[in-house]
Amino acid sequence: MEKDQYFSKLDLSKGYWQIPVRKEDIPKTAFVTMDCHYEFMRIPFGVMNSGTTLTRAVKTVLHGMDNIVDYIDDLLVHTETWRLWLNFLGAFERPTSLSDQLNAFLDRQRLTFRTSLGPRHDQSPG
Repeated sequence: MEKDQYFSKLDLSKGYWQIPVRKEDIPKTAFVTMDCHYEFMRIPFGVMNSGTTLTRAVKTVLHGMDNIVDYIDDLLVHTETWRLWLNFLGAFERPTSLSDQLNAFLDRQRLTFRTSLGPRHDQSPG
């Protein structure tokens, strides 16, 4: 990543809500109010292991894509050249299984672009 000049931060849209709860686990998500009994059909934020499940799903979709760093529901795309950056983002427009999976996750309204993360500083121990 040290040679990369182009960076984009992608935000996953409703990350946790994208992942269905296994049918046998739906009753485990139940809660009751004065008015009704509810059960989650999609993984809500805060349920045990929901973060791990989301991370695993994202890593599965992004497997083999070395120019993406993921952290929970954020992705950092980094490339050395403008052309590579355009090619990568253009992959979202081409109909493929990968683009379908990623587009389901992406919040296009929250795409940010930077040509630099700030000044480069070399740090050495001591």
